[in-house]
Amino acid sequence: MNRINGHRFGVWSLRLDAIYCAILGAAVALSAPSIAAVVALPQPVIAAAGVAVTVWAGLVLWMVVKLRIRSALRMVMGVNVLAALLVALCATAAGTLLALVAVLAIAVDVALFAASQAVALRTLPAA
Repeated sequence: MNRINGHRFGVWSLRLDAIYCAILGAAVALSAPSIAAVVALPQPVIAAAGVAVTVWAGLVLWMVVKLRIRSALRMVMGVNVLAALLVALCATAAGTLLALVAVLAIAVDVALFAASQAVALRTLPAA
């Protein structure tokens, strides 16, 4: 069985995470009025969260280029764990079952990115 190349896997995990964040953040920011109608959070808060996630995507890509892979993975993984918890907490504000499921699905997606970054960290050679 081939071993996972931690560096390559980590770079892919971070890049895919950044792409996901850019798409999700832009979609949330642009759809804030519609989202606010089904989630009991103010529209400006939802729009600001979308913009913040989009900016975060750029920061993740910057980290891939400028930081050691181990540092980038640790930082992004930590933020992803926190973000998954915050998004799951936001699910309690969902007004409908469909909104609840959608918000929880995003929390699971973010948690899976954190898990992929943990796997990449574990497979990196010792520092």
